Amino acid sequence: MEPDALVQCPYDRSHRVRVSRLPYHLVRCQQNNPQVSRTLATCPFNARHRVPRAHLRSHVTSCPDKLPLELPPGTPCPPPRVSPGVPRCVPVTAVPSVPAEPEDTAGTAWEPPQAWQPPPCREDWDAELSELELEEPPPFILHVTKGDLPVPCHSLDPSAAPPEGLSPRKSRPRTAGPRTATSGARTGTARP
Repeated sequence: MEPDALVQCPYDRSHRVRVSRLPYHLVRCQQNNPQVSRTLATCPFNARHRVPRAHLRSHVTSCPDKLPLELPPGTPCPPPRVSPGVPRCVPVTAVPSVPAEPEDTAGTAWEPPQAWQPPPCREDWDAELSELELEEPPPFILHVTKGDLPVPCHSLDPSAAPPEGLSPRKSRPRTAGPRTATSGARTGTARP
């Protein structure tokens, strides 16, 4: 069927819909017509087929899109019916298998390749952790940088260099404390 051909909507007989737009139309019509949608069933082989629930079993046996589930060995799958102009899926080709050795082929049937298995993990976090020599991290002190840490008093000489990794302590200018009521801020008296 060509994509521009018109078909009748199963939910509303007055609707004529292009084949290419039918799936979208069916979803909207199913939502807009809940009474009719309760009486119709969807074909398991083609979602565009909506048939009365009572006739679903007979439709499933005679559906043109039905593929036989069990084919005799060696029988090729029939090609799927595809409407012209409608994009179709490209079948996945079989993965080429490694040719078996002659002694393996005697009396055994071909088996499909097993599911993909990931390679073994090469990471060992426990070993990496033991390799590292972890040092105790310095304690966290809020609003203190490395240069502000107090220097231990091992010597009384103020000109002595601080321990390795620390710079001499710099003096900071003192800031004024919190404002007082006399510094121009409003006092707590209420107006009458």
